[in-house]
Amino acid sequence: MDLLERLADKINELPNLPERLIIGQLSNNNDFGFYSQPGSQVISEDWSGIQERSLPFEIAYRTDDFEKANNSLWKISELLDGLNKLQTDGTYEFNRINIQPQPFLTMIDVTEKGVFLLDFSVEITQQINLGE
Repeated sequence: MDLLERLADKINELPNLPERLIIGQLSNNNDFGFYSQPGSQVISEDWSGIQERSLPFEIAYRTDDFEKANNSLWKISELLDGLNKLQTDGTYEFNRINIQPQPFLTMIDVTEKGVFLLDFSVEITQQINLGE
């Protein structure tokens, strides 16, 4: 499933992002990351194996420019909140994005850098192979 890649591509199309959003956790080499969270849920499933699922994701940005981080994550939040269509690889169908809460500062480290987070879930419909 290419959901992470498609969402990252869509986000990276935004003008004036502080840097390119990378798929992966924050690290020494990456201050702007996008990754899946644990806790996906099956919302519904029919007898043919078609599932509606909710998949949790998080965007994290570490910086000492708190205003830039807050503004950047709000732009991303607004983009995702208005997203009602996403090109996929055909293994799933994009339904909607639920953003709660809005971007927030989670911590300030010893170097005076803050880590800002944006949490959201994506609902998809996917055919599950029952015979395997």
